[in-house]
Order: sequence, then structure tokens, then C-alpha cells
Amino acid sequence: MRLVSADSATVLVTGATGFVGSHVVEALLDAGHIVRCTVRRTSDTRWLDGLDVERVEADMRRREALEEAVRGAASVVHLAGVTRASRPDLYRRVNGDGTARLGEAAVEAGVGRFVYVSSLAARGPDGAEGPVSEYGASKREGEERLRGMRDRVEVVVLRPGGVYGPRDEDLLPLFRAAARGWLVAPSGGSVLQPVYASDVARAVLSALEGDAGFGPFPLAEEGVYDWPAIGDAMAAAFGHAVRLVRLPAGAFEGVGVVAQTLWRLAGRAPPLDRRRARDVARHRWTCDPGPSERALGWRAGVALPEGLRRSVEWYREAGWL
Repeated sequence: MRLVSADSATVLVTGATGFVGSHVVEALLDAGHIVRCTVRRTSDTRWLDGLDVERVEADMRRREALEEAVRGAASVVHLAGVTRASRPDLYRRVNGDGTARLGEAAVEAGVGRFVYVSSLAARGPDGAEGPVSEYGASKREGEERLRGMRDRVEVVVLRPGGVYGPRDEDLLPLFRAAARGWLVAPSGGSVLQPVYASDVARAVLSALEGDAGFGPFPLAEEGVYDWPAIGDAMAAAFGHAVRLVRLPAGAFEGVGVVAQTLWRLAGRAPPLDRRRARDVARHRWTCDPGPSERALGWRAGVALPEGLRRSVEWYREAGWL
């Protein structure tokens, strides 16, 4: 593995090859930052190819590689994590232990600020007293492990809601279904308060450059949408009617189980699994973005109808639809 260079303006980004991470990298470059990205041997680096970034091979489970990755960095933006796992303990090992491992490496390297992109799942759905899934619990653990380091490094925790936008493969099946004129959604009163990918990237910049404090800071647009409203926005984005097919919560969760089984038999991570289907079908996910506006000076700039329109346009240009 090659040695990384040291520069006082360098920002280390983990999870840079992912959907959200790639938007964050581009925003950092546009803002004039020097960017170093962690990659793994199996990483798909297509969103980094052609960008003026430094790459270093690292894995969240290997302390030595993380120590090398953070050496000389002024700041860390941590997005890497497990969102789907075949074993529950993998969430904790990567999202909990891995985050703590990176945090300790950052402290020892003298990093000034550590921005952790967590998830609203760490808080739990509306009305819950905490996380309701292994994934959410592991993200919460990552937050708490970093909270214990606040006297040694400035930590800012961001909790985005459902992130969508160009390059997202998880929601691609939903867009492909809508392109054919239908959309499967759970019945009942579930609602979503999403956030567009580029808005998350702007929040990361604000967290790096301001003096917000620990947080956690929720990231979502102000609008809250039920499934009929989402169907209408999707129809407007495609320019044709989209029929909304409603399934009972149990049946919708069953779709997630089937998808999870079939995709894993094919050796691939499913875009919809049981946990995600349950989260959507049985819970409401809303938040008050006011604290983020006050502390970060951040407000979502892209509402869902416009975000879906931009996403459809990108998917079509990329040949994904």
C-alpha cells in the first residue's frame, strides 16, 4: 500500500465510492478542499474516476490501515458503513466498532474535526424511544462512541433521513416501476421526509466549516409526504400517469423478504430487504430540521418533486431507465 501524503488542508472521506459519498467528494472539491478517499480492493470507483482525489486502501475493520489513511489529514468525513448485512453482528462490528476505531485513529493523528454522517435510524421512527433495527442501533452506537471523544476532537453528527438522487441504485427499482406506470407502496399512514443527495453534501460542508457542536443534526427537507403525494410527484417527474398499488404492511414486508432472499442467492446486496420494507411500511419517519438550520446555517434546497424530476433526468441520461 502506498504512503499517503500529508497536507494541512486534506479532508479524508470514507465511503467515498458510494452514492452519497461521491456527492460529498464533488462538493468538497468544488469548495477547494484537498480530498483523500478510502477505497477497498473490491470497491467500484467509477464515481471517483477522473476526479482529482487521492486514494488510499483501507478497511473499517483494520486499525493499521485507518491510521495510515488519517495521517496528515485536517478533517475526516465518515460515511462508510454497512446498511445491509447477512449477520446482525456485522452492523455492530462496522458501524459501531469501526466508527470508534476510525475516531481513535483520528484523535491520535491530531485531526481537528470529525463529521459523522449517521442516520435518522439512529434516533428511531416517530414515537419510538430509540432505534428499532440492528442497523439503527449500530449507527447510534457509532454516535455514542464518538461522543466519548469530544474532549479530544471536534465531532459533528449528521442524521439524514431517506436520501435519494442521481447515482442511487437502491431506489432504481422504484423508478423503473414508475417508468412502466405503476408504483407499489404500503397501505396505512406511513410518511417520509426525504433529503436530496446534494443537500446532504452541502450539510457536510457546513459541518466542516462552521462551529455547530456535536448535534446530532437531522437532515431532511421541510415537506412531509404520504404515498399518494409521492406517486403524484413521480407521475409529474415522468410526465405520465403512475398507478399506486397499495399493499398491507405485512405483505409489503413480505416483498422485502423475497427480494432479500433472491438477491442474496445471486450474491448481490438487495435494494429492498426486510428491514427497509418494515421501516417504510410500519413507521413514520419525520423530523424537525430547525436545529440544523440554526446550528449549521443549512436548509434543504431541493423539494421532492424537483428532486424526483432531476433524478429521472439523470437516470435516463445514464441509460438506467
